[in-house]
Amino acid sequence: MVLSLLVSFTSLTSLCGYAADPFVQLEQDLEDSSPANALILLGQFKLDADNASIQELAQLRFLYGKQYERNRKLDQAIASYDKAIALMQPLGVSDLLIESHLERSFVLYLKTNDPEAYCVDRKKALVFARQQGNNELLAKTLTQNAFCYNKVTNVHQGLALLDEAMLIINTDGSANHTRKAMIYNATGSLYRTVGLHKRGYMNFEKAYQAWSEVDDTQDMFNMLHNMISEAIKLRDWEKARHNIERQFALVRSTPEFADFGFFAHLNAGRVELATHHYVEAIEHLKHAISLKETTREQYFISSSYQFLSLAYLRVGDVKKAAQMASVFRQDKNFPKNMSSMMLTADAIIAFEQHQYLPAMNTLLQVIDEERQNNKQIIDNEVIDSALEHSAKLADFENQLLANQLAINELSLAAVADKARIYDLRLSIFFLVAMVLLIAILFLWQSRKAFKHSAQTDFLTGIANRAHTFKFGQRMLDKAIKKQSCFAVIIFDIDNFKLINDQYGHHIGDLAIKAVAKRGARWLRGGDLIGRIGGEEFLIILPDACNAEASAISERLREGIAAQPFQFDDVIIELTVSLGVAGLKSPQMSLTDLIHQADKGLYKAKFSGKNQVYLVEQFA
Repeated sequence: MVLSLLVSFTSLTSLCGYAADPFVQLEQDLEDSSPANALILLGQFKLDADNASIQELAQLRFLYGKQYERNRKLDQAIASYDKAIALMQPLGVSDLLIESHLERSFVLYLKTNDPEAYCVDRKKALVFARQQGNNELLAKTLTQNAFCYNKVTNVHQGLALLDEAMLIINTDGSANHTRKAMIYNATGSLYRTVGLHKRGYMNFEKAYQAWSEVDDTQDMFNMLHNMISEAIKLRDWEKARHNIERQFALVRSTPEFADFGFFAHLNAGRVELATHHYVEAIEHLKHAISLKETTREQYFISSSYQFLSLAYLRVGDVKKAAQMASVFRQDKNFPKNMSSMMLTADAIIAFEQHQYLPAMNTLLQVIDEERQNNKQIIDNEVIDSALEHSAKLADFENQLLANQLAINELSLAAVADKARIYDLRLSIFFLVAMVLLIAILFLWQSRKAFKHSAQTDFLTGIANRAHTFKFGQRMLDKAIKKQSCFAVIIFDIDNFKLINDQYGHHIGDLAIKAVAKRGARWLRGGDLIGRIGGEEFLIILPDACNAEASAISERLREGIAAQPFQFDDVIIELTVSLGVAGLKSPQMSLTDLIHQADKGLYKAKFSGKNQVYLVEQFA
């Protein structure tokens, strides 16, 4: 069973663009064959080594790697991918080179389940995929790399990669259920890493639903496994048992998937162990071990021995518990980041040998490690809460300031009213004059209000597009006349479509307003900020050369990214990307400058977002 993220390969001939007609029928035959027969077919396939291209030789090695992988011959699979990579690397970046790195990574996952071992290839593949221009392959590579950020301290980097992958998928306009299911799967895995098990369960469930729509039985089963693991963490036994029933239903309905039975019994044993039904746990775990030859995933085989060891210990059979723990400890490739399981096994073995003090110390070490891991998670939550509090405090202080200004204005109005009342007592002439004056002031204020309304964006209260362009051109003309510096900034909210899709347009509107409000704090008195469309903003900077414009942009970017935003009950971390362009020639118009800054914004977006890009030359 494959519990890591996988993307189904398209035909290599269409994927790589090679004229590989000899492989077309071979690939179809391999896909339709059993794993054992596929290796026989490959052995019968003859390729003229003298006339074959390097791409064809590499493609053949790649196909061997795939079939060795299917037959659980992991060392041979790695060797085949090594040869494919060695052949392709001198030719430069290609889809086949990227896919070979990803597949070798997957085999290393099956062999070790250790990110330090399998993520080297994934990171290389991502470097190549960013150069290749194949969006579908880039989305796949981003998603697989997200699994590499599996620590509390770096999980935000994995989520950023998933944001980028989702943006690519949405930009392509694809309704591909498989690709979005993989995003949900990876997201669930990262949430699980930081202890957000409820969110993890929800994302795995979304992935399960997406894969069920394309009848992908293998990945449906995988997601049930993940959902069971999260339900155990949440101690939601109803969900855990319901998903185990669904796994056993798939065991009965799809006998062609030989490893389903192993995992169904393993998960049933885990749930019975967690709910203190130790006899039932032992039966399920022993059944799982009897089926261990059906799976390629050594990590779960070894884990089943450790779970069985714990079950035997709980019923008082210390000897059998130690035997199972000893079998578990024979797996020298068990992931180092799962040290608590290894320490627990060592404690059981020491206990059976009457080494009670070492056993106790080892268990205390397990507790210390779990406490440290939980502390990291808690610390992150404390930081989030502190940032949230800081944002609320800043808004609260701004509201107090606004209230104080309103009080001052009311006091001034009251004084003016008293003066008018006094003047009205002087004579009817002054009364008429005052009425006329008020009428004039009313008309003036109405005209002023109308003008302000025509110049103001209805949502944010800052300048609208028309006023920003019109007044900005005047400011530019003045700068050219004075021969002074002048710059513009264009910025927009990163991944804004995802905010609308996930939280609705109401939250999207609140995000736009909040960014406009927070962005305006970092500008100088004479600067002009306007909303020119959707989540996009334009800033006019008179008397600002490139260095100062870049510094203002960085302050604005950091100011928005520094603190999360809270809208109703939703907390969102927002970032912006900014393009900056300065006046290079007196012949430039505001439209020219905006066009240059827009190019900078495009560069910032595709350099990773949450960045400032200064356009140095006018072209």
